[in-house]
Amino acid sequence: MADISVINQGADVVCQGNKKGLLSRMVSAVKAVPSMANNRTAKALFKYVAVPLALFLAARGMAHAEDLTAAGKADANDTFGADSTMMYYFMLAEVVLVFLLYLKSHNPATFLLIPVFIVVTKIIFAIIAARSGG
Repeated sequence: MADISVINQGADVVCQGNKKGLLSRMVSAVKAVPSMANNRTAKALFKYVAVPLALFLAARGMAHAEDLTAAGKADANDTFGADSTMMYYFMLAEVVLVFLLYLKSHNPATFLLIPVFIVVTKIIFAIIAARSGG
């Protein structure tokens, strides 16, 4: 008998008295929510399933954005493109820095860093140009 009362613990809250209408059953169910909210499983489901799902659905319905940076894609490509002035200045700075490194270390192998830096710079600028739409 004790097992039945434990299993049907929420049933006595919903079936109070002789109220059989839909509205009264809904009110009883709402009143039963605080006692069910103390359950660890219910809290976990609410925290990890219901709230993220509600936020996802709300964000999906409200997200109507336009690209505000579309006008600047050509400028970004001109600035960071393959033939840009910025690329020229970066490569010039790399050569100067490698020369200064050579003066400090007096190791001719440091000049091997020039092609490495140029290749890395070209790759980075190609990635920037590809992301900017050019």
